Amino acid sequence: MIRLRICLALFVGCCLPSGSLLADSIAVPTPGGLIIVDISHAGPTGQLVGAGPPGDAVFRPPTIFAAPLPTGSGARALGLAGAFTAVADDATAASWNPAGLTQLESPEVSAVYRFSAREDSHESETRELEAGRDRYNNSELNYVSAVYPFLINDRNVVFSMNYQESYDFTQIFTARFQGSSQQTISTTTNQTFYRGSTNLYDDANQRVTVTNLTTTCAETQINQLLNSSLLTDIDFRQRGTIDALSPAFAFDVTPTFSLGVVLNIYTDGSSRGNPLESTLIANYEGDSDSYTEVTDTRSSTTEAQWGGVWYGGAFGTITNAFSGAVTTAPNVDVESTVQEGAYTVEGSYREDNTTDQFYGFNATIGALWVASEKLTLGATVDLPWTGHGEQTRRIHHQVSTFDTNRVQVAQGAYEDVRRRGVEYTFPLYWAVGALWRWNDRFYTAMDISRTHWSQYSYKAEGEDRINPVNGEPYSSSALDDCWSIRCGSEYLCVLSWTEIPLRGGVFWEQRPATGAPDEYWGLSLGSGISLGKDPGKIVLDIAYTFERGEQVGGDLLSGQNMHSDVNKHQIFVSAIWHF
Repeated sequence: MIRLRICLALFVGCCLPSGSLLADSIAVPTPGGLIIVDISHAGPTGQLVGAGPPGDAVFRPPTIFAAPLPTGSGARALGLAGAFTAVADDATAASWNPAGLTQLESPEVSAVYRFSAREDSHESETRELEAGRDRYNNSELNYVSAVYPFLINDRNVVFSMNYQESYDFTQIFTARFQGSSQQTISTTTNQTFYRGSTNLYDDANQRVTVTNLTTTCAETQINQLLNSSLLTDIDFRQRGTIDALSPAFAFDVTPTFSLGVVLNIYTDGSSRGNPLESTLIANYEGDSDSYTEVTDTRSSTTEAQWGGVWYGGAFGTITNAFSGAVTTAPNVDVESTVQEGAYTVEGSYREDNTTDQFYGFNATIGALWVASEKLTLGATVDLPWTGHGEQTRRIHHQVSTFDTNRVQVAQGAYEDVRRRGVEYTFPLYWAVGALWRWNDRFYTAMDISRTHWSQYSYKAEGEDRINPVNGEPYSSSALDDCWSIRCGSEYLCVLSWTEIPLRGGVFWEQRPATGAPDEYWGLSLGSGISLGKDPGKIVLDIAYTFERGEQVGGDLLSGQNMHSDVNKHQIFVSAIWHF
């Protein structure tokens, strides 16, 4: 995962309504979007605001920045930089152009093993992010096939069974981020209190009624300054493959034109111990400090009203009646207090994703035309397909809070396990190629291909379809389709006891990214040796490929302005047995 510039950004609301408490949070950018993790902090009056469970992370697919392998396999083909569409004349032909299988005249079996080593050098415009280099490698059985040709009406017909590693999702990303935040939270509350009394004064000379009403307006203003800083270590690891079991059939339409078709039955690599799975771990520690000023203002006024009568004359008759009112000047009382709180937090967020029961189907169709003794043309189309699987997401989050005396004052833990059906829409791929034979020992081949990555999408049950590259909605975040150009040559050294080929090639290709595709270039070298003669001949081939991408992978952490320089080395070893 991690495109990681991992800017663990701290987010706190700037203004809260009366009585609200908002937890300090960490926003962790990942290929599928932000993961919001709460941390404890001091409330406006010094009380501890405990951490809640992490935000509900969406389901997300494996990152594809490890990039799928080329469409085909085989040390011979990759020694030519993958320019094999118009060549396709060995037991790996079904993975490049199934029509080429008709060039095989005897049964063959093949096996290909792959060794890969990759180095990603990350650069970020953010000083808080430390993302240096990630080095990782893996090795896998890449291809196994068996080919059986036979004749029908003097036309060559070929059946083959193939097992191929179609997509490799190996990816590692590590980073450290020092994040800080200063947020102000202001609240104001107003209340009004009333207190009234009535007193009666009565004697021989007068009767007076006095009514008092005291009105008190109370205002409480809280201004809180939250300072937070966190040091977070991010570790993301992903592995797994999508494999294909691919029966293929090819036949000669004419002596110079052939057709072929492959049915690809896709599964995940769990059957050989390489399932689709990823782990994201974010370990963090830091401080949360609070400085709060509480100001209470009370303003009281009293309104007094009175009325009464004087007694006088004979028999206590009323001689005078009177009334009046007065309002006192406001009595203002202001009291201010300061509350400080400081806590240290330590926590860990872990998310594991595993996809199993994965399956999908599509077909690859190819054609090969021998236009002349010098020129051969080839074309292949790999049809779009939909993959289905079951994805299990496990989240574990724990956080501990300590006061200034290093006494633990709070501890929280959260566990969540969910399983949903997921759907991948994989793109259409097509390639055309040409082969030019300079003589019987030397030829040059060239391929041009296009992968319609704009069709690539991912959907989890109950959630919207997304663009797997950046986690944005698929409807508003389209990818561009990507081109590639491959060119390679082979020269055959014929010795008295064997044949030794010398191969080399170069390639340029685009890979999916938002905005514009990333660009990679590479070169290849290869050779081999032929041992024995038919039947029973064994051909051993080896190929080395190097690819480089500069300023690529900007979507690894969406919106974080991080790019990577990628160097990848691969060695392919093939063995083909003719019998």
